Amino acid sequence: MISESVVDLSRFQFAMTAMYHFLFVPLTLGLAFILAIMETTYVISGKEIYKDMTK
Repeated sequence: MISESVVDLSRFQFAMTAMYHFLFVPLTLGLAFILAIMETTYVISGKEIYKDMTK
């Protein structure tokens, strides 16, 4: 039979993986969206500040 400590460690590992996923996936997608907005704003307006923001 599986001991309680193995089950607890497995739950802890799943919790860490879930937290990593819940944090970094939206962060990455959000940053990509913001960069796309800044690039589009630069192309439309031609202001260098928006180009510098994307670097």
